[in-house]
This record gives sequence, C-alpha cells and structure tokens, in this order.
Amino acid sequence: MVIDVSPERVRATADLARLDLRDDEVAPIAAQLQKILAHIAELDALDAPPLADCAPEGGATALRDDAPRPPLPRDEALSQAPRVEAGAFVVPQFVEE
Repeated sequence: MVIDVSPERVRATADLARLDLRDDEVAPIAAQLQKILAHIAELDALDAPPLADCAPEGGATALRDDAPRPPLPRDEALSQAPRVEAGAFVVPQFVEE
C-alpha cells in the first residue's frame, strides 16, 4: 500500500518538525517522499523472512552474543592513526571554545 504524499501532508509534517518550507520546496519534497514510500512498499512486498528468523539450526540467532570482551589495547587502537600525542588521537579543532 503506497501512501499518497500530498502537499498538505508535507506542510503538516514540516510544521510538526518545526521546519519552514517555502512554497517552491513543497512539491519536490512531496515527489521525493512519494518515491521513497513506493520503494518501501516494494520491499514490503518481497517474501523475505525477518533477520531474527534466519537463525541456523538449534535456534541461535545470526547475531553475536552481547557479552563483555576485553578492550582493544591502546597501542593497537592508535597504531594506524595519522597523528598521536600523549597516547591519544590528534584531530583538527572544529569547535570554537
């Protein structure tokens, strides 16, 4: 089922999201949303099981267990960094203090 994305629906959603849209922006956004929803409808129509149903024999899920593991050693974590100083990554400053 494809949802009809009307200009009114786009404006109402923009209002809920507190977005200011110009009149010339509404139609292109409605068209883009219509394409996205049509694609989602195509995916919904596929006969594919959910990921949780893809477990191998024995009932174990395809996802790994969420169990604590030892952390990556600092030297190994920093080994491929372009710049390291005082045991930490050096990155460009992008926020003014």
